[in-house]
Amino acid sequence: MRKLMAVFGVLVLGMALLTTVASADGPPSGDLVSSIVKAPIIPDGTVAGAATDFVITLDAPLDPSVVGRTLLEGRTIRVTLPDGFQETGGLPFASPGSSPDCRPGNVQCNTGVLLQGWPQHPIAPPFQKYAFSYEADTNTIVYTALQDLVPNPPLEPGIKQMHLILVGFQNPGPGRYRVWVEAETGPGGAVESGWGTLHIIPKVRPSINITSAFNTGTPNTIYQDTTPGALTPLPFDFLLWDRDGMPFTGVGIRTVNPGYSLLVQDNRVVGHVRVEAPPGATGHEVTVETESFPVNSPVLGVPTARLTAKFRAGSAPGMYVVTFELNGGNSVQMFVYVE
Repeated sequence: MRKLMAVFGVLVLGMALLTTVASADGPPSGDLVSSIVKAPIIPDGTVAGAATDFVITLDAPLDPSVVGRTLLEGRTIRVTLPDGFQETGGLPFASPGSSPDCRPGNVQCNTGVLLQGWPQHPIAPPFQKYAFSYEADTNTIVYTALQDLVPNPPLEPGIKQMHLILVGFQNPGPGRYRVWVEAETGPGGAVESGWGTLHIIPKVRPSINITSAFNTGTPNTIYQDTTPGALTPLPFDFLLWDRDGMPFTGVGIRTVNPGYSLLVQDNRVVGHVRVEAPPGATGHEVTVETESFPVNSPVLGVPTARLTAKFRAGSAPGMYVVTFELNGGNSVQMFVYVE
């Protein structure tokens, strides 16, 4: 288990970087909400005129050893959208998996998932533990606990994110919009609240997105432990879309030095990989065996590309922060503690 206190300062820095990267269009705002970004399963969830699909991250660190929120039976998390977000499809509102038309691969509904800090790892099984509904008069999405949702870290650290899959909604025009969150997740169900800024962009941008869907049980690949000179227990899996929202295939990695590599497609540089290593570390590296190739994304089945990278730790113990960035797009970070 990661020695949290020994690396607390590094983790705080890492989480600050992660939040900054996730909110590259400006600092997040509000007390309860850390950031609001495009969902990792589609290329255009925050594009003007596209279907609405985004992830709200609360203020708790995403490290799985840190406890997330509790939602007691009958208590709610309410997400109020600005007026510009319009319901257009007339689709039902339902918890994921609750009906044949609201399941991964056939999402003919508006739904949402309570996540525990990494993609495809919900409070599971979702449809048995919480309901998902809509209040049209206030344009508010409501999660209601059907039983006590209590953290049990590190495998089940508690509620840290809300993924809203609103396929029956349409995003407004480009701009920054405040999303209000009110949650009965404080001690004894006390109300906590805050708002975050959702940036609706005019067109699709290249994106790299962490996914856990290819690992049995959707383990956390963002935070891993290993030993000096060893690989992480799990590879890093990403979904890639290009600037047209198409699968970003044929992307590989070209190493420049242990702390820096290039993401390349047909000898064209399309991104960068940077490793922040402990002082004196040598021998760390990021590699891929196969260039990114076509797959369908989890949940919605949107065509995308999968890139699987391996990270080998360097000689020194401590925290390694690995940043993957696409030119003209976003960045994601992975954290590896070596001891």
